[in-house]
Amino acid sequence: EFPDEPPADGCVHPAHFCLRCMVDHLEKSNVCPSTNCHKELPDGLKKNYEHELTFLFPVPSLKKTVLPQSADGTSDRFIVAMLLNGDHRSIAFDEAQKISDLKIEISKYLQADVKKQKLFFNQNNEEVELKENTSNGESATLGTYGVSAGCTIRVIILLYSTNHLIEDCVFDLCWEYPGSEPDFLDTTALFYNDKTPVATFDYQHLNHPSFKNGCVRHSGDLLDLKKKIGHYMITVRFQELPENVNRVFFVLSARNSPTIARFKRLRLSFFDKKDPNTQLCKNHVASLPNVQAVIMCRVDKLPTGEWNIYDNGNFSNGNAKNYDPIHQKIQAKLGE
Repeated sequence: EFPDEPPADGCVHPAHFCLRCMVDHLEKSNVCPSTNCHKELPDGLKKNYEHELTFLFPVPSLKKTVLPQSADGTSDRFIVAMLLNGDHRSIAFDEAQKISDLKIEISKYLQADVKKQKLFFNQNNEEVELKENTSNGESATLGTYGVSAGCTIRVIILLYSTNHLIEDCVFDLCWEYPGSEPDFLDTTALFYNDKTPVATFDYQHLNHPSFKNGCVRHSGDLLDLKKKIGHYMITVRFQELPENVNRVFFVLSARNSPTIARFKRLRLSFFDKKDPNTQLCKNHVASLPNVQAVIMCRVDKLPTGEWNIYDNGNFSNGNAKNYDPIHQKIQAKLGE
């Protein structure tokens, strides 16, 4: 559990201190602890190390979350609210609690805007959305949907809802080389039918036979060798995608560097060309952790034909040379 490189650019020594020791040290000082070094450490380093520790030593799956126990040894009346990235909170269960009130409680703990929350509950292996009102307009409660103590409620944050008039959406990323030689923070679009991969668009796969009329375009490697800047652009016309595609994931991954944390001065934009000032994806790249890949966001097709964009921010192993760990992470999350 040691950092894979010295803590600051000016450090010429190996990484002597483990990640946990560095986190403890950064609580008290922002100077390199190595003997005779004393270089000032960059802002955000503590957060990066904490992210890496979380990735290396993840908390147990929520399916194994131990809920509070009552005096007689039975599980207290709690449910678990869980975001896509794994953040979660145990909430006292009340069968009569309104779904609208549950969303307010979730917003307090998980920083999830009430108006953008969608809540789902696995009922007899079927995913049921917990809507605020019943079909006859009455306020729905947890009891309405048969939710019981010990259940997990999945919380999905809706970032943006498109309509049938949408044209081109652009996922645009620029980065600075992590060293003197070119390296690549690969930008990938993974297209799914439910839980099954359908197609991959990246620097190696610029076309696919079932994606007609340029409905998806990947720029390939764009490099400014003088300024040491890399650039990718993916354009997607969602309304022209093949019928069997109903889900898209946008992924960033380090091609040659061991982690995405080595890339600097990142600029990410995801927008509809009709409204370029509205960003469709939260920027998870302000402070990249020491992981190989991050699944930035997920775009789902609704039965109405509209496309909804959801926050994601899951970290993963894998990169454009081997997508298997990324697919496994996605499929595991879809199966929860």
